[in-house]
Parts: sequence; structure tokens; C-alpha cells
Amino acid sequence: MKRIGAHVSASGGVENAPLNAQTIGAKAFALFTKNQRQWKAKPLTVKSIDAFQENLAAVGIAPEHVLPHDSYLINLGHPEAEALEKSRNAFIDEMQRCRQLGLKLLNFHPGSHLKKISEEESLALVSQSINLALEQTDGVTAVIENTAGQGSNLGYRFEHLAAIIDGVDDNPRRRLPRHLPHLHLRLRPAYQSSL
Repeated sequence: MKRIGAHVSASGGVENAPLNAQTIGAKAFALFTKNQRQWKAKPLTVKSIDAFQENLAAVGIAPEHVLPHDSYLINLGHPEAEALEKSRNAFIDEMQRCRQLGLKLLNFHPGSHLKKISEEESLALVSQSINLALEQTDGVTAVIENTAGQGSNLGYRFEHLAAIIDGVDDNPRRRLPRHLPHLHLRLRPAYQSSL
């Protein structure tokens, strides 16, 4: 069965996301487990976790049909050690939050070299970051999302995704999403020029 959903608001608490998904008729959804534009977040409370799981059951959406997205601030390929460490810690926190909510996936953009190191060096840092996160967490799969290729962002070429996967230790907890959401943005100019 195919499931259609959208990225829904978790405003007021993650427990509201399933209800917001139901409001739009979604059978699956994405969400941020915390404010995506802040580094720190209050820990999830037992009350919030229980309400999230109760609301998921009440609206008939299984946890495997929820795809959380990490913070936009996280850059797993950051060229500067201090910022890379901050990103890695935030990514691990995101994976732990997913685990607390009973969610098995965490969707993320690879990162950016910020024009300070080569793509290859930054891709290697992304792989190392994923390895560290998978070593320090359990039960949550890291889902690499491709990008549209703006600025110095990584992940807009299949070769980027392959390099990241090749650099991740043999671990079943890393994968690509089935939909590759930004791929059409990269293919559209090539398609139009072929007409």
C-alpha cells in the first residue's frame, strides 16, 4: 500500500504532529523532533513521548511511516573541528530523540564543505560522522537525503551519496530514501534542454 503524507508541524510539542497529519488526511508524515533552527532543545518528557505514541495509534499511522528530519543547522561535513563536533553531537541527540519516540528512521542532508575543503574531504567527514553516530546510538537508521546542489552543499550527485555510503562501516542502519526528493530539480534543466 502506498502512503502519502507531508512534513507536518510539531508546534506545541511532537505529540501534535500525528494529529496535524490526520488533519490533512496523511497516511504518513515527516516532522522535526525539535526546533530545526536551534542547536539545543529541552529533553522530551515522558508525557510528551507517551502522547506522541498514543496519538500515532489513534490516527492509525504506524511508527515506520514517520520520517523525522534532523535540524538544518547540522553539517556532518563541516570543515572546522569545533563546528563539526557541535554538529555531530546534535545529530546524535536527534537520533536519540527518534529512539525515545519509537521511530526507526532519521532523515538528514549530508552537509557542506563551505568552500574551505574539497568535496572529497567533506564527504569523508560525513561518513565518519555517521559512523560515530551509529556507534553511539541504536535502533535508528540514518537516511541520507539528496540535495538540489545549491551553494557548497553535498549530496546533489549520485557519486556523493555513493562516497558517503562507501565510507560508512558495513551497517544496516544507513540507507537512501526511496523518493530522492530533490532529484527533479537537478534533472529538469537537462530534460528541458533535450527538447
